[in-house]
Amino acid sequence: MKERIGFVSNSSSSSFIVIGNGESEGYFVKPEVSDGCIVFGRKGETEFGWGPERITDVFSRINFAHIQAENKPEWQEMIDDIIKNEIGCDTILWELSGYIDHQSSACEGSNVEMFNSEDSLRRFLFCDDSFIQLDNDNH
Repeated sequence: MKERIGFVSNSSSSSFIVIGNGESEGYFVKPEVSDGCIVFGRKGETEFGWGPERITDVFSRINFAHIQAENKPEWQEMIDDIIKNEIGCDTILWELSGYIDHQSSACEGSNVEMFNSEDSLRRFLFCDDSFIQLDNDNH
C-alpha cells in the first residue's frame, strides 16, 4: 500500500504530483530575482520521465507546470501571475524546452489538478512540501 501525504494526482505510469498543504515551516521557497527579472529553464529538471525519482526543488516544479501548460494559455497566464506576485518580479524569461512522459502529461489528462485554482497552483509551485514523484509500473 502506498501512503501519500498532501493532495495527490496519479497517472497510469504511476508518476504523480503532491500539492503541499502549506503547514510546513518555510511556506514559500522563493527563487532569486535579478533586476526585476527571473529566468526559468536554466535551473532544475526539465525532463520528467519514468523515474524512479522524487523531485522537490522549486525550479523543477515551476518547469513542470510550464510544460504542462503548453497549448493552454490560461494556465500559463496563471503561472506567470502567481510567480510575479509571489516572487516580486516584473519579467519572466522562459528558456525551457522539456519533456513529461506522455502518461503523466496534461495531454493525457494527468497531473493537471494544480490548475484547479490559483491557491492549488501557488501551493504546488512554492510550498516546500510539494513534489513530483516519477515512477513507472514496470517494477
